[in-house]
Formats: sequence, C-alpha cells, structure tokens
Amino acid sequence: MSVLPAFGAYAEPTTQEQNLYNDLRAEFEKLTLPKKDVSDVLRSFSEPLVISFPCDAGSLYSSINATVQTKLAKFDSTLSHNEGTTTGGIYVWKCSIMISGGKMTINCNNELMLNSDALLKSSEKDPSVKQAEDLVVLYHEFLHGQLMIDAIKSNDSWRYNTCNNPINEDLDYSYTDADHAIINPLQTEFASKLIKNIGGTFQMEEIAPSETSSGSFSKMIGNLYDYPEYVKNGISISARSYNIADIKITSQKNDIIISGTLSDKTKTGIVWLYIFGKPAPEQEDKNESVQTQAPDVQQTVIPTWIRSNAKWWADGTISDADFVLGIRFLIENNIMIIPQTSQSATKSTDIPYWIKNNARWWADGMISDSDFVLGVQYLIKNGIMHVGHPQTKAQMTSSSSNLGYVNVMGETFEKPQYQQTLVQITGKVVDFKTGTYVILTITKPDLASFELKGMLTNKGDFTVPLTIDSNSPSGRYEILAKYNNVEIGTTSFIVN
Repeated sequence: MSVLPAFGAYAEPTTQEQNLYNDLRAEFEKLTLPKKDVSDVLRSFSEPLVISFPCDAGSLYSSINATVQTKLAKFDSTLSHNEGTTTGGIYVWKCSIMISGGKMTINCNNELMLNSDALLKSSEKDPSVKQAEDLVVLYHEFLHGQLMIDAIKSNDSWRYNTCNNPINEDLDYSYTDADHAIINPLQTEFASKLIKNIGGTFQMEEIAPSETSSGSFSKMIGNLYDYPEYVKNGISISARSYNIADIKITSQKNDIIISGTLSDKTKTGIVWLYIFGKPAPEQEDKNESVQTQAPDVQQTVIPTWIRSNAKWWADGTISDADFVLGIRFLIENNIMIIPQTSQSATKSTDIPYWIKNNARWWADGMISDSDFVLGVQYLIKNGIMHVGHPQTKAQMTSSSSNLGYVNVMGETFEKPQYQQTLVQITGKVVDFKTGTYVILTITKPDLASFELKGMLTNKGDFTVPLTIDSNSPSGRYEILAKYNNVEIGTTSFIVN
C-alpha cells in the first residue's frame, strides 16, 4: 500500500470568519437568479460527497473512489490569486491518495477561507453593492470547488488520466480553473444580475496593455447622457477592479473617466462599474423649495448636477453652443422641467452677458432656481435655443424587429448656420445583457458612414445623441442598429 500525503494542518476559522460565512451563505441560498449549479460543493460542507467509477480494462488501476469534504478554515494571508487586488477568499483542494489492491482511494479534505478583514472593512460603497460584491466572492470560491467536482463526476479525460497515471504524478487539478478562464465570465454574469436585481446598471471595461503608458491609463467609458433614466438626480458610480491599482472614477464635463495603473503591465485589467441613480430629494425638501418659489415657476425641476454645467459655461470651460445643447437635451427629455414658454420663430446667436452672470451666481448658490430659469426662458423666447416637445411615438420614424427597435425624434431637421442641432436616437433591445452596447451605423447623404455606440440601461433602452452642424451634408441620413452583430431595426431623418 502506498500513500501520497495531503497538505498542511487545518486551522479553525475565527469567530468573525465563521459569522461572515454563515451570513453570506444564507443570503446566497436565498437567491433565485439563474447561475451555474454549485450544489455539490455546498453539500460537501455538511456531508461527504462520494464519487466512484471503474477504470477501463488494461488501466493502471481498476477503480477510483473519491470522497470530497469541505470545511471553513482560517484565512491564510500567504495565499493569493495574484490579480493585483486584495484576495477576498480562497478555495484549497487538499487531497491524499491511497492505493490498495489496484484500487485508488482519493480523500479530499478541502478548505474554504474568507478574508473577513478585507470583506468587512468600512467602504464608501452602498451596503447593497457591498453585499453583492461579497456574494460574488463567495460564488467565485464555490466555483473553484464545483468545477473540479464536475471533472471527477463526468469528465472522461480527467477519469482516463487518473486511472492511468502513477501515484507520484499526483492528481490533475487544472479543472479547479486557477487561471479563471471559466470562472471570470461566470462571475461577471452573476455580478451583472445581482446589480440589476438591486436597481443598478452593470458595465465591464477591459484595459489592454496597449491602451496604457507604462501601465498607466485614463479612459473615457461613457457619458452622463448614456443614462437618461438616472440623470434627473445624477448618478453614483463605484467600481471593482482586477489587475489594476489605484482605480479612480472622475468626470470631465459630462464624460465619465476611469484611471489607474495595471499591476501586471503585461496583462489586461478588468473594471466592473456599478451605476445607480441618486435618490430624489426628500419630499419635505421639495415642498419647502416650492413654497419659496415665485408663482410662475412653481413647476420648475432642476437637477442639482446641472450647476456644474452652468459653472463650466460661466468660466469658459464649455462653449455657448455646448451649454445650450445640454440645457435643450435636458428639457426635451423631461429631465429639466420649466414652465411653458413661447418660442420665437427667428433665430439669434447672441447670449446676453447677464445670463452668464446668472449662471455663475446660481452655480455658487447666490441666486434662486427661479432666477436661473428666467435666463433659460429668455434663450427660448429670443430664438437662441429652440426646444422640441418631449419625445412621443407620434414624432418618431422607425422600423423594428422582434429583437428590438430604433427611433429618431422627428423626421426633418434644419441645418444650423452658427450652432449645432442635437438629434436624439433612441431604442430598445429585447434580449440583452446589462452593461453591453448597441452599435449604430450612420450613413450620410454623401454615402460616408460612421458608427456610434450606445450603452444599454438595465431595461434594455438606449439613447444616443447625434449632432448636426453647418458642415453636415443635406439629405437623408440612414441609421442601422445592431446588437451582437444582429440587426434590430433601421430609421432615418432628413437634414435640409
């Protein structure tokens, strides 16, 4: 009889580690989200999992009998996935092999370790997001166990090699997926479903070494207007990264920027972004603000983040045209609501100095919302800004399929001489994954074409702004929308 010994001695988990595991497992087992079945590894915590199978005639051994058990163990800080981030958990396979009478017996006393210090430390993230992240850590480690169990139960290659390899060659542990080739997409899909389940949007970004300068990078990954369902109150973004150190999320104007440094400069970094709409102000505050406003602007609703736009404009960071386009977009999409204002039929391009002063004072809190709205109303009345009605189906032209549709608000647009016109392209994908994109191919009247990318919301909707200026050719613009290289619809509009 010969024996291949197991690994080192078992260490009992701390009380903190045990309590954390109990809480996370209880939450994990409540989930009804579709995911890979990990019931075998879960069962191995309470009872031995026994798997037996015969070897083919002529094999080195006649049969294999494997027993798998798992225990929670004290976290070992010397072990790590080596991904450039703090390790949240580890699943360790610890198997001993015994040969007797030509039969192989495998006894696996595996250990799950949770880094409670890392998982329980204070975080700026919303508690529900933090809980989702911790559940992903637990699922990740369960997968390291389940994938190997799957191989023992039914993988012909693993069974053949085990039946025919001498004992001194040990077991083939490659099916634990130490490189995460299988686990990464599984846990990404799981995380996306968890974030969607709590009302957010999940987005994944990859940072290739070629996109960096000596490992450092700064990348625009979206725009505030990509999330029309959130922009009324602003958005909140948090992130989890792999192979990236010092990850930061910042904004420039309305663009969303991520930056950091690859821990391993030869490997791609991955960023998970969790995007949520900020809660609306408390009703008591709304009522109080309404009571202090003048009667003609009681219906005014201005998201607080617009102050940044106003300040940038007043400081000269963004142009007059950018400011006007931004305000018009907000009004036409019911994000900023102002009283009905008659519009001039003529066009003007001169913005009085006092409106810019108003914007600066309003951004600094020196004047009220109603005073700021007076300036916006002036722009509309004097033809400096032309605002369309909020989007309705009657104003759209489109074709669609059972996979989704694409719309454009309005059929005809006048080419501006001294400013830009914003064309809103919207639509929906029926069968989609949160955090993915729809690709729009725009073909201009001169047959030149280009592509725009629109990120899908947690409802499958997308909104993509397209600007028309004095250099845009006149004629019909054709729009083709595709998702995963499959056409979902077409639409068009005319520029005169």
